[in-house]
Amino acid sequence: MIKYVSLLTLLLLRSVFGYAQVDLPITFQDTATVDYTLMDFGGNASSIVADPTNASNLVGKAIKTAGAELWAGTTNGGNGLASAIPFTSTDTKMSVRVWSPDANTPIRLKVENVANGSIYAETEATTTAAASWETLEFNFSNPAAGTATLNVANTYDKVSIFFNFGTTGTAAGEKTYYWDDVEFIAGGGINKAQADLPITFQDTATVNYALVDFGGNVSSVVVDPTNSNNLVAKAIKTAGAEVWAGTTIGGNGLANAIPFTAGSTKMTVRVWSPDANTPILLKVEDAANPAISVETKVNTTAAATWETLEFNFSNHESGTPALNLANRYNKVSIFFNFGTNGATAGEKTYYWHDVRFGGLLGIDKLEASAGGIRIYPNPASDALAIEFEEQLKSPAQLSIWDANGRLVKSFSVTAQQAVCDLQGFSGGMYYVEIKNESGNYFQKLVIVK
Repeated sequence: MIKYVSLLTLLLLRSVFGYAQVDLPITFQDTATVDYTLMDFGGNASSIVADPTNASNLVGKAIKTAGAELWAGTTNGGNGLASAIPFTSTDTKMSVRVWSPDANTPIRLKVENVANGSIYAETEATTTAAASWETLEFNFSNPAAGTATLNVANTYDKVSIFFNFGTTGTAAGEKTYYWDDVEFIAGGGINKAQADLPITFQDTATVNYALVDFGGNVSSVVVDPTNSNNLVAKAIKTAGAEVWAGTTIGGNGLANAIPFTAGSTKMTVRVWSPDANTPILLKVEDAANPAISVETKVNTTAAATWETLEFNFSNHESGTPALNLANRYNKVSIFFNFGTNGATAGEKTYYWHDVRFGGLLGIDKLEASAGGIRIYPNPASDALAIEFEEQLKSPAQLSIWDANGRLVKSFSVTAQQAVCDLQGFSGGMYYVEIKNESGNYFQKLVIVK
């Protein structure tokens, strides 16, 4: 009695019985006719199974065992793909639908030449949801740190996937992952809307928040480490990073130009830095002409906490072009610890979100400058009143953040007057943020108990 069949024998049998060589997109649906052979290495144990959320769908299942290496993975289609992946200078992306038991799990995708393993490219994306399917985009023009750069002159006809790359099974414990729909993306994105201000990172399913790194940054969209309900961008300025390492938000630029005017030259970004007094540089430019740009810089004031920084482009950096209102600016890049390389600072991790047009408004300016918005009393105890000078044309969003940058309350305001219950709050300093069609406004709030 035959107890097992070797991989070589299996491949020969499939060849004899007429299985077609796998090709993109890989969907796992045609197991009767397509050779979806899964080749594991480093301690993975993979198989093709029914989708645990949809019994009529077939997917790949990967168990990263307790003894798995940090580089454990699975090759999709043992002998490679029937056709080379059609990368071009502008089409460098693939997508994979994945299911992970945990959010914030790094997934690495590797493409290589089946005849020459030294020709390869690797890139990573990070899950944003736990125990739920999501489609991740992998941009091979943004290679994983320390790996080869994509060369579109090469042939890439083999695909491998690595779940929780960089962590061994001993450290993580045995975990199970699923994947499906391995596809090449033509035209730049997964049918998502082009990013535009404000950039919040909340709509990853519908908005293309592509992050393009340069100079040694490694960025991804992840779960906020201080609030599991919030998505933010994470930037690792590696030990090998240049002084000018940074990240462009929305790879091909914004859907609309930033509406600078003579009286409105500011933007805000909410940032988290491991150190106070860290210089953060924000740069805007014309996506079609990088010679048209403006740069300005602000230092953080707090360590290991969220804060909102205001960038005034009328105060441009010395030696860089001044803001010209006749120009079009529709691309935004951020640079953490600008002017210091990774070798000097050591590898450090930063976070950011809420990239918005407009400046911060202090307590003394809110009522006069924010369309008649009134927030009172301040200090407050049990309740906070919010009044708008005119009836709202669309809902406003009110959010309250604590002194550590954690979101503690958020709700929509639809009426001209509203009351916010503060019964569950502890005494201390908070920040109130109101977002409406006119912009976003901030005010410090003291709660006394």
